[in-house]
Amino acid sequence: MKLPRIRPVIGRGVNAVRRWPRLVPTGRTRLVSLVLGSAVLAGAATQVGIAWATALPDDAVLRVGDTVVTGDEFQQRLDVLEALYGVKPPADGPQLERFNKDAAKSIAVSLILDRAARERDVVIADKKASDAVNKIIEKQLTGGRDAFGQFLASRGIAEHDVLDEVKRQLTTSRLFEQVTSDVKPVTDTEVREAYQDRKQEMVRPEKRHLRNIVVDSQSKAKRLLRQARGGANFASLAKQHTLDASTKDSGGDLGSLSADQLAKQYAEAAFRTDKNAFFGPVKTQHGWNIGQVLQTTPAKQLSFDEIKKQLEAKLNDQRKLNTWRSWLGNQITAADVEYADEYRPDNPDAPPSDTPAR
Repeated sequence: MKLPRIRPVIGRGVNAVRRWPRLVPTGRTRLVSLVLGSAVLAGAATQVGIAWATALPDDAVLRVGDTVVTGDEFQQRLDVLEALYGVKPPADGPQLERFNKDAAKSIAVSLILDRAARERDVVIADKKASDAVNKIIEKQLTGGRDAFGQFLASRGIAEHDVLDEVKRQLTTSRLFEQVTSDVKPVTDTEVREAYQDRKQEMVRPEKRHLRNIVVDSQSKAKRLLRQARGGANFASLAKQHTLDASTKDSGGDLGSLSADQLAKQYAEAAFRTDKNAFFGPVKTQHGWNIGQVLQTTPAKQLSFDEIKKQLEAKLNDQRKLNTWRSWLGNQITAADVEYADEYRPDNPDAPPSDTPAR
């Protein structure tokens, strides 16, 4: 049985897994951990001070203060993150080198945040992390606990590794709330001024209501597409054949999505297809996809009243992010971090810039 990747997203609880053709979530961006997840491992820039004088042990990747991360520990952490977030290292070459440097940097920052959490008495109870994991299992894995155990066993990962990563997310979220608790919200005047400055951007993009089927081979995708075009019910085909457990019961229904919420190649096919027509096969990282366009919604200029709450939230989030980045930069600068040569980041002093997804 092929299982979906586990993607815990810590905010006000654990949200449902993003559907397979998607690359970004549909909800408003929320500020949470700047350390964990695929966005960080894809190249988050974080400011890291490097202690050059003290030699690392031969098997070490990095050291933060008195904590040494060995090569085996580094690989184990990557294995856990791959299972949780689906981030796979490139096969070889410059991309793999960059990946390893960015991964080392993210692990260093997570250790720095662990220390900050201890200093601020931020403690996440085992039960809270366990409840979050249970929600992930309930929402994402057909087969419940048994499927979860098989999922971890197939990747050589223990459940406590998953709990540790979820705790890190919850801890960072709690730290973020503490650090930004005194940030003053924007005023109505500032929101209106921002709207006028960005009015051209205040457009609801075109959306397509889609159904999708993902399978493991192009030949099977072509066969299912022929059946759909020949009159077979697409939803029934999806319930029988799709590998996406999160949409299987709904007949492959992805809801209404804009192009930037989909993998590029999938979006290109979906947005050149007429209403009620089918498209594919399209190869994405999850397999071979075929889709059906159920409805189209044209782009629309949004009025101030329509966008006010969302814009206000975005501006407040940006204020909090600026405060967080400043605080985190100070924490990193003060830390005693050292890397093995092959893992030393290209830009160790760059400030954090990612805004993780809600």
